[in-house]
Amino acid sequence: MELIDTHCHLDFEPLSDLSNMSTLDHTLGLAKAEGVSTIVLPAVTASRWSRVLDLCSLNTEIQLIPALGLHPCFLDDHADQDLLHLESLLTTYKYTVKAIGETGLDLFIENPRINRQLELLNKQIELAIAFDLPLILHGRRSVDQLLKLLRRARPQAGGVVHAFSGSEQQAAQLWELGFHIGLGGSITYERAQRLRRVAASVPLESILLETDAPDMPLCGFQGEPNWPHRVSVVARTLANIRGVDVEQIAAQTTANARRTFALS
Repeated sequence: MELIDTHCHLDFEPLSDLSNMSTLDHTLGLAKAEGVSTIVLPAVTASRWSRVLDLCSLNTEIQLIPALGLHPCFLDDHADQDLLHLESLLTTYKYTVKAIGETGLDLFIENPRINRQLELLNKQIELAIAFDLPLILHGRRSVDQLLKLLRRARPQAGGVVHAFSGSEQQAAQLWELGFHIGLGGSITYERAQRLRRVAASVPLESILLETDAPDMPLCGFQGEPNWPHRVSVVARTLANIRGVDVEQIAAQTTANARRTFALS
């Protein structure tokens, strides 16, 4: 059974440590044991782009795929010149960087400065169109706003709204626009009934699996860092919700991820 974690911040501790390579080896060893073949690493600030690229250049048993973006929750860390730097890196690493993200909108944070968020997101959508790359979108309390932007811009490479928490209708509209929904630890909580209904009803072809590690711990692991190997728990949970074999979930979501991110 092969699994792909399509959203994991492997550049953050405790998943990896610049001063101790055995930390990364341990993390990837656990993931490999659970059938994880590939991990997508979305960077969140310009200061972390080189770290993500360096990690993904290592010769590891698990394929590490870089995505570069400016996250809406780190507005104070972003500068206008970062967009120029991003364009330069996308040119230099044309065949290495497989997505733009993590970017998006967040209307939950204190003082969201929505105009600044929109400015940065629109520029990154333009780059996604120019370089024909998928987008990895953060959309906390902002899926309708994302839908509006995507309808207008129509990025042809599509992408994913990660940590999806919207409605079945929103999921269907995203799928029509070529965007998957990323499902992770949230579906392991029985109280997440609306999200579980979405997970049960949308086309399996529209789903990507993720952990968002070290964030978004799964049910039973509250208060602990999350880990990429727990994408296997997400897969088994989704299989139970849909009433199918976990092998079917693994095979289809892996195919979805390979298609979305143009993975060999």
